[in-house]
Amino acid sequence: MAGLLLRCFTWMMESDIFGLIFRLKLKKDNLITKVFQQTEYHEPPMFQPHFPIEEVEESGVIQLEQNRSPPDHVARALECLYPLPSRNAIGDRNRHPFLHWKIRDYAEAFVSGRITPYLVAERFLSAVEDSCNRSPNMCFFIAYNEEDILRQASESTARHAKGKPLSVLDGVPIAVKDEIDCFPYLTTGGTKWMQKVRKVKDDAACIKRLRACGALLVGKTNMHELGQGTTGINPHYGAVRNPYDKDRCAGGSSGGSAAAVAAGLCPAALGVDGGGSVRMPAALCGVVGLKGTYGRVSSAGVLPLNWTLGSVGILAASVEDTLIMYTAIQGHLAQDWIASFPPAANLPILKDFEDGDLSKSKIISSIKIAKYSKWFDDSDKSVRTTCYSALNVLQQEYGVKVLEVTIPELEEMRLAHFITIGSEISASIGIDYDRMGIHDSGADIRVCFALYGSFSTRELLSAQRMRFRQMHYHMEIFKTADLIVTPTTAATAPVCSADGLKYGELNYVYGAKLMQYQIAGNFLGLPAISVPIGYDENGLPVGLQLIGRPWSEATLLHLASAIELLMAPNCTKPPEVVYDLLI
Repeated sequence: MAGLLLRCFTWMMESDIFGLIFRLKLKKDNLITKVFQQTEYHEPPMFQPHFPIEEVEESGVIQLEQNRSPPDHVARALECLYPLPSRNAIGDRNRHPFLHWKIRDYAEAFVSGRITPYLVAERFLSAVEDSCNRSPNMCFFIAYNEEDILRQASESTARHAKGKPLSVLDGVPIAVKDEIDCFPYLTTGGTKWMQKVRKVKDDAACIKRLRACGALLVGKTNMHELGQGTTGINPHYGAVRNPYDKDRCAGGSSGGSAAAVAAGLCPAALGVDGGGSVRMPAALCGVVGLKGTYGRVSSAGVLPLNWTLGSVGILAASVEDTLIMYTAIQGHLAQDWIASFPPAANLPILKDFEDGDLSKSKIISSIKIAKYSKWFDDSDKSVRTTCYSALNVLQQEYGVKVLEVTIPELEEMRLAHFITIGSEISASIGIDYDRMGIHDSGADIRVCFALYGSFSTRELLSAQRMRFRQMHYHMEIFKTADLIVTPTTAATAPVCSADGLKYGELNYVYGAKLMQYQIAGNFLGLPAISVPIGYDENGLPVGLQLIGRPWSEATLLHLASAIELLMAPNCTKPPEVVYDLLI
């Protein structure tokens, strides 16, 4: 639904009489009533992801010391990478039709004096202005402060001039989803009203860590309103356009961050993943998207939309940059409300095979991958074919073992996640929404809140019992496999509906295809990563997803780096909209 039809449906959903009828029918037709009202469960509820206490065993890693500073951690990450002198960035750019600049390319350019962070900041501002003046407006950002950006860039330039950069991230442009506090910006959550009821007084924990590394924070990226959608169409700030096709969506809800990275405005950005909101737009925009295990990165200073599902995540142009960003922001705080506290983080040693010698990595060949073929195959033909091609290459080059498994009650898990995310956002901001937000919200958000308010205590508790069941099913799989592989999305980027631009859009059929493989990462708090592996017949990016055991981010990054290397020849198509800040 979109346009006038959606507005009429919104009115009916919010009315006292028609709304009750529609809500009951929607819940019955979508099996919520049957699964969560009329089915008896014997498991106890699991109110947030809770993991077995066990030692995390990963090969080919170094372990971070938890009491060190973010710059010290980033320095350790660099030890995992091949030496920079062995790589000629300009040469690589000339050999391939297209290649995004990496964080280390920026750092090398700054250290050599070829360019300064201040000049990069000026080019960034010019590029953002150009993206806004295009037809249609690309709508990458909700807010960016020219004065603040140039101030940061000037300070970074001065540090580089003295030969004292804070880290490899010093002066490198990094964008931030408008769900994360980054002073002095407001945090709108993609709304027109949130900033009126919630003031930003400090940086989020992850932002403080990036500032400690000297990162150039370049503004707040556009997002689907309140994170409650899969397209990135925002009636207030515009639809985030996909750099690979301006007529298509970047995905939700961290679409602005994914699109900014894909367009070359920054090598990495932050997002928040509560229902695939990092991995989904990463796949649609052809970049890497990582969400860590629930609790691995502190959520302090993040808009509290879903306490037990959301995690700060990373969108980056490469696995290498994902590793650097992950290393910089990882770490919990003593006051974090989490049931399972993370062990010390491991970092994968990637330099053993990044020089192209695949035979060096016995670590990759020892990884066991689980695949539920019936689920894996339930995707569009072009997505399925591209994903199988990547798996076949991985098996041929490394001899990786792929184990066939079954994951029961996947549809029930999807519905349980829907009940949970709806109940949590309603409990968190429902009073402010009713008082300040309802009439300033898009029609799709108003329909969501009308339905969220109808969930009963029994339905919510049954959903948490389903979380306990699904955690058991997945932990059983991880007794024999290291990770689970799926397509990231079952379809590629959808067309931006013209009718949806003003009031929003409801398309649960296509939305379900985009979210089909995302749920376990959020509902169970498991780490997951999306890696670009090629394109469909329309030249739109396709992503492959890896879902790992709790706290196994290093294993995910290790295998993702191998896949990235193997599939690099298939991922050289330049976006339709792209900027170069270094040349």
